[in-house]
Formats: sequence, structure tokens, C-alpha cells
Amino acid sequence: MVGPAVTKLWRNLLIGGFLVAFVLLLGFFNASKPRILVLHSGAEGSPWVEQVDRGMRQALDQNRRPLSVEWNYLAVAAPATRRGNAEAVAEARRAIERFKPDILIAVDDEANSLVAREYVGREQPRVLYVSIDRPPADYGYTDANNVSGIGEQLPWKGLRESLIQIFPNRTATMAVLGADGETNRAGLDQLMAFDWGPVRIGDTALVSTADAWRDFTGRVDAADVLLVLGAQDLPDTDGTVVTAAELSQWTQANATPLPIGTQVDFVADGGALSFSPPPDDYGRSAIRLALDWLDDRTTPGPPPPVQSAHFEVAIRQEALSRRGVALPQIYLEAARENGTLFP
Repeated sequence: MVGPAVTKLWRNLLIGGFLVAFVLLLGFFNASKPRILVLHSGAEGSPWVEQVDRGMRQALDQNRRPLSVEWNYLAVAAPATRRGNAEAVAEARRAIERFKPDILIAVDDEANSLVAREYVGREQPRVLYVSIDRPPADYGYTDANNVSGIGEQLPWKGLRESLIQIFPNRTATMAVLGADGETNRAGLDQLMAFDWGPVRIGDTALVSTADAWRDFTGRVDAADVLLVLGAQDLPDTDGTVVTAAELSQWTQANATPLPIGTQVDFVADGGALSFSPPPDDYGRSAIRLALDWLDDRTTPGPPPPVQSAHFEVAIRQEALSRRGVALPQIYLEAARENGTLFP
């Protein structure tokens, strides 16, 4: 006859065995889940980064496959918020070594130039580039069996067509200004290679200080358009930081040429008109491409890379009206549909 003490012992051992088995199974389940690490060039909380992440999370919310996803932010894109590149890169490498992602999603040119290109040809991680303005070949990605992604074609065709509408029957001159950085350098190269037809490209500058930004804006009075390639936080002469929003507002108020932005937040910050890549779409597309790559594919190797030429239009009607600019109704409707038509 088994006594109560022995029965209690066996019950406790049985419970303990179940708990150990549960923990082991849970650990195995978590370890076996595919892992995605998102590496942003920009800083956490910046408008572009937030909207890319929003698109990613929308796609993840619709996904039913178990996944482990982590985010890492290099914060090297804006001159005023740029950390030492060596420190940022070292932190990203440690995150990759610790997390051991199956797929590394590298967003914008800095993340690809500084980190992702180092993993070309390796078994792990697979590299999925997003929103790069330089050709994939510049990063050694061509024909690499562990690389795919989404290249970015900035919205030059849409911008050119709008300028022909705004300045009919004459050659418009466009000056170009942006904050200095890998992404804007790549964007400027793209711009200079584009066929602008009747539009003439005038002076261009990528600057690292707010004072240089203001100085260039004051020197291009004769231009018809000032294309703001990328407003970012910039240091001022007194040691303070002028935010991207403050630069956009100052440019809209003080530039003689018509300022046109290429960032999603330019008009929200006070600008009149922008043509920008769609960050939400990039985020959603990146996750879908990653999930496709993780699933069993009917063809060997990575999914084919794609080039995105989609763009968003944002309009602030009162600011355009003050400058005597009238756009065709289709632009207003495109902005209204996107939620970027401001009074």
C-alpha cells in the first residue's frame, strides 16, 4: 500500500515533469520560429521611420505564421542626430549576432552601405534591402543568392509633369537643396541622371548645417522651384538644433522659388507641395516579400527584386494659393485620397 507521502511525491514529480516539458517545448517553439530583424538607417520616432514601421506592423497583423521580429535603429541619417558610425554599426552587428535573424531587412541606403552589404554571400542572414536609391550593384547585391529587395525610384516623372503644368510654355529652373547624407547623395545622383525635358536643373547643394541651408536658399532667388530633397534636423551656429519641421516652415516662408518637398512630412510640417515615396507601402511590401522568402517557393533562390516607382502627393491649399499656384484637380484628389490634402 502506497502511503500519502509517496503519493504526494509522485504527484509533485509528475507536475514538475510537465512543467519542465512545457518550458522545453516553449523554448523549442520560440527557437524554431523564423526571425526577422529590421535595421533602419534613421532614428526611432522620425516621421519616415515611424510610417515604414506602421506599414510593417499592418502586414504583420495580417500574418498568421509564428514569427520573431525585432527592430534596430542606426540613427545615422540626419547630421544633427548622427551618432558615431562605428558605434552604430557595432551595435547593429551585435544585434545580428545575438538574434541570428533568418532575414535582415535593411531600410534606406545607410543601413545597406554600413551593415547589410557585409552579409552578401553568407548562408545567414538573407538580406532584404528596402528603399535604396543607389543601384543594388553598388552594394554588391547583383546576382547574390541571399539578397533581394525593393529599390526606390524617386518620383521624378510626377514632379516633372507637375512643373510643366505649373509653368506652361516656358522652361522652368529648379534648384535642389538637401541635408548631406548617403540617402540624399544617392537621390541627387538619381535626379541628375533623369531626363527632365523642358525643366532645367540649376544649383544644387547638400548641406550639414542650418546656416548653410539658409544661405543656399537665399542664393537661388532666380530659380522657379526649390526642390527640398530632404529636410532633416541640422545643427545651427549657436549649437542648437534646428528641426526638420522648423527648416521646412522657414523654407516655405522665406524661399523666393516655390519649395517642393520629397519627404512625407514636408507638407504636414508647413510646406505647400510634395511628391514623396510612400513609406507605409514600403513597410507592407517588405514584410510580404520577407514572408514569401521564408515560405517554400516554387522557384529556387530569393524572390525577384522589384523597383518601386509609387509616390504620394501632399498639398497645402492655402500655401499654394498664396503663391498663385493652381494644380489640376487630379493632384488634389490624389492627395485627398491619401489623407494628405491640407486646407
